[in-house]
Amino acid sequence: MKLVISEYLRTLKERDELDRLLPDLLVEMGYVPIARPQTGNRQFGVDLALRGMNLKTNLEELLLLVVKQGDIGRQEWDGNVQGVRSSINEILDVYLKSCVEPQDTGKPVRIVLATNGELKQTIQASWSGYVTDHEARANIEFWGTDCLSELVEEHLLNEHVFRDEDRKNLRRALALSGDSEYDRRDFHKLLLRALDLTDQGGLADQPKTGKALIKALRIVNFAAHTFAAWAITDGDARQGLKGMERALLWSWHRIQLADEKDRNAAIADAFSSMWLGYLNISRQYFDRLQQHCFVEDGLFGYYSDGSEFSLVAFEQIGSLSTIGLSQVFFSSQDPGITEAYRQNADVVADAVAALIRNNPICNSPCFDRHSQDITLAMTLLLTTNRIDEAKAWLRRLVRNVDYAFKAKRYVPISSDSLDDLADAGGWHTGQTEDRLLTTSWMLATLAGWSALSGLDECYAVIRKGSLDLYAETCMQLWHPDADIYKHIYFKPAHYECGASEAPIKLPATANEWREHMRVIVKSQQNEIASKSMASQAGIPALELIACRHFSTPLAPYFWYRFASIMFPDETAVSTDVADPAPLVS
Repeated sequence: MKLVISEYLRTLKERDELDRLLPDLLVEMGYVPIARPQTGNRQFGVDLALRGMNLKTNLEELLLLVVKQGDIGRQEWDGNVQGVRSSINEILDVYLKSCVEPQDTGKPVRIVLATNGELKQTIQASWSGYVTDHEARANIEFWGTDCLSELVEEHLLNEHVFRDEDRKNLRRALALSGDSEYDRRDFHKLLLRALDLTDQGGLADQPKTGKALIKALRIVNFAAHTFAAWAITDGDARQGLKGMERALLWSWHRIQLADEKDRNAAIADAFSSMWLGYLNISRQYFDRLQQHCFVEDGLFGYYSDGSEFSLVAFEQIGSLSTIGLSQVFFSSQDPGITEAYRQNADVVADAVAALIRNNPICNSPCFDRHSQDITLAMTLLLTTNRIDEAKAWLRRLVRNVDYAFKAKRYVPISSDSLDDLADAGGWHTGQTEDRLLTTSWMLATLAGWSALSGLDECYAVIRKGSLDLYAETCMQLWHPDADIYKHIYFKPAHYECGASEAPIKLPATANEWREHMRVIVKSQQNEIASKSMASQAGIPALELIACRHFSTPLAPYFWYRFASIMFPDETAVSTDVADPAPLVS
């Protein structure tokens, strides 16, 4: 296990990775943080300050950490003003004289250089001499990869929390993380046990509370980071992202099941670190894919089969769009930070637009559930003001999907089965079987976005087709009910709650359909959306991640709101607005 931990630690960067793991580790060792790392603040050499009991001397001490990445050689030791020696000198000359709180005055001081590398042989003599020269003022130590691995295994992954069965699951998951076909079942078993969840998402007997729950969430966070880092290093970043998403969503689901007191503490302490971990892993995933988006047929080299290519293309559209929207919906009291996230969203939106533009297969979805990927991408493109790109793509989608339903070939089928797609979907040979054409979210989604985008001619194309050549296809959309938050973070929610609006009969004009959307937005759906704890906690993107991860349709309420944004002054041309279709549970 030490090898696994050691390899994981070596992948961490100093900022926002290693310096976020260390506080959790030291808290488990009994230390209390005095100050956590803050970018931009003068720290006088100290990256992390804590107070607590030294487990070897049994004396209360002041622990000051200097955090660096990688091996420490001559350049890192004393090569510039950011060198290790300069940092420790500043601690001795400034921090200990002017920044120590009264309650820590007189306590033994331990200064630790913590790194996920090693102390190179070229400076070991210099290090030993320096430590000896200053031992009267402070006990100076080096914690490298080997030391940190032992501490992590002893205090974060100890036998009371990380049991033998969990270790076996983690090892097996890591071994298979590079396999694109691996379903991560071993990793999921680990998460369920650690979070006290049953296979159905309920609480197991005698669930953890208080500090035990927070510790379990930290273990899940560490396991998720380990799996994600291992998968990305092993060549399948997609597996890493999916593993991190599952840990994030199931942890939030578990927090919702906790008592209010435990819930607030868990969100503030453990989950905030996990959310930052997701942002970091998603950034690494995006960095790996970004360059391919700007190359013509940049994804085609990996897949030769048309249906498989479509499946992968829309998965990437949904994944990248979700990453972009996690930046769009981030808000901070610091305008500079909010603007930085907004710029990140623009970068992701450019990549999504390029991916769609450079890969014609992005105009031909193969599964009906790809309607959610389209909704995510349209939302990202519109919120980042890429309206022309969004409209051009929508026109191509409507053209291709309309033709597919008329010809009964290359249809986005109402099944998630790859066997159906190959044998009866009309993507390889013959026509699509009628049983795969009975219902469609795709048609209703494209009609809705056409109306929202002002593409009334595209709306008219779908309406005409729904009245004649594919009139037997039941257009539908799913609307959640108040129980959605019991399920959305754990599994596909549309099988457990809510109701389908079906059959949808499109009114004569797009204007009338936009008015119908406004009616939905002003309905009980508004009250349901207001009860989202993720939105109240400032992370509304969590629900978008959940919908994409579990293939739950995005609630029309979410994207119908564009009707008032895109057409703020529009009034219906007729007072006889189409009544909502009946709801089918």
